[in-house]
Amino acid sequence: MSKHMHHPLQNVLKQFWLLALASTLLFNPLRAETTPPNTVLETASREMISAINANHEKIKADPTVVNGLVEEILMPHIDFIAASQWVLGKHWRGASKEQKLEFIRQFRTLLLRFYSTALSEYLTTNTVKEDMFVFLPLRGDTANKQVTVNSEIHAPSGSIIPVKYNMHLTNKGWKVYDVSIEGVSMVTTYRTSFAAEIKQKGLDGLIASLTAQNDKLARKDS
Repeated sequence: MSKHMHHPLQNVLKQFWLLALASTLLFNPLRAETTPPNTVLETASREMISAINANHEKIKADPTVVNGLVEEILMPHIDFIAASQWVLGKHWRGASKEQKLEFIRQFRTLLLRFYSTALSEYLTTNTVKEDMFVFLPLRGDTANKQVTVNSEIHAPSGSIIPVKYNMHLTNKGWKVYDVSIEGVSMVTTYRTSFAAEIKQKGLDGLIASLTAQNDKLARKDS
């Protein structure tokens, strides 16, 4: 588990990963400009749920199978450049090109490893029901090229968890750059954690810390 994730945000962000993976944007970029973002997410969630459940036994036998699913299906549809800019805040503007590229690479790897692990742990004992995810009618003007898609997780316990996707239209289609669960933003959470580490160690120190953590997780998976 990432040392940058602290209780109770750990469980919140694990829930984020499950929903984010189940709602991955699987679409043709040309369609993305005419298909409402919430419709794209709703359609993709059904496709993704089927894929996850079809691989349930494989995941139980080998949890690292999730890594490949996440890499292939989810990661291309998250705007890690925009997310990295928001996460680093003022430190992004002062970073060199090399620092920016390395941070994006390590931040992307961190999310891939952390959320793949969280998802595989969930799927060893659960399958995903199609009615677990509900997307609400879209509010806002897509002509602005930036919208918030509201949705809900209908958990097996009966609780309803509100989830908001912040999305914007890029030249490769609609992409997610932040997700908030019960008002807790992924970007804000990491931004606070990283800012504290940058203050102590500098940006290079943060990047070195992320690199060491990713290497450790990679060795654990091998």
